[in-house]
Amino acid sequence: MRVYATTADLVEYAGPDVLDQDSPRLLARASERVDSLLLTAVYDTTPDGLPVEEQVRDALTRATCALVQWWSETGDPTGAGGRFVESQIGTLRLKRSESDTEPDLAPAAVRILVTAGLLADAPYAPRAWVTYGKPKS
Repeated sequence: MRVYATTADLVEYAGPDVLDQDSPRLLARASERVDSLLLTAVYDTTPDGLPVEEQVRDALTRATCALVQWWSETGDPTGAGGRFVESQIGTLRLKRSESDTEPDLAPAAVRILVTAGLLADAPYAPRAWVTYGKPKS
C-alpha cells in the first residue's frame, strides 16, 4: 500500500496539535482516499507506484496531510456525520448534505490536487435525497 505522507510531513503541514497515536493509520487511509481521486491522473511512477516528479510527490503529500487535518478538525474521518443534514427514524428518511464535496474530502486537498494538475476539477458529489419505505415519484 502506498502512503504519501509521514507523521513528520503531517506536523510540518498542520502543526503538532494534529499528531496523535492514530496518525499513521489516518495517513494510510488518507492516502487511499487520495488514490481514489487520482484514477484518471497521468504521471510517471516508480515500480512501487509512487510519483517520480517532486512536484507531484509534494502535491500528494500535502493533499494527504490536508485530509488528516480536515478529519481532525471535523472529528469525522469516515464522513458519516456530514453525509446527512436531516434524518427520520420512522420509514427512515435521510436527506443528503448539500455540500459541494463529499463529507470526508477536505476542500484544501481538492484545491491542492487541482492546482497540481492531477484533477481536472473538483469531484462531483450530487445533491440528492434518499428515501426508504416509499418510492420517489
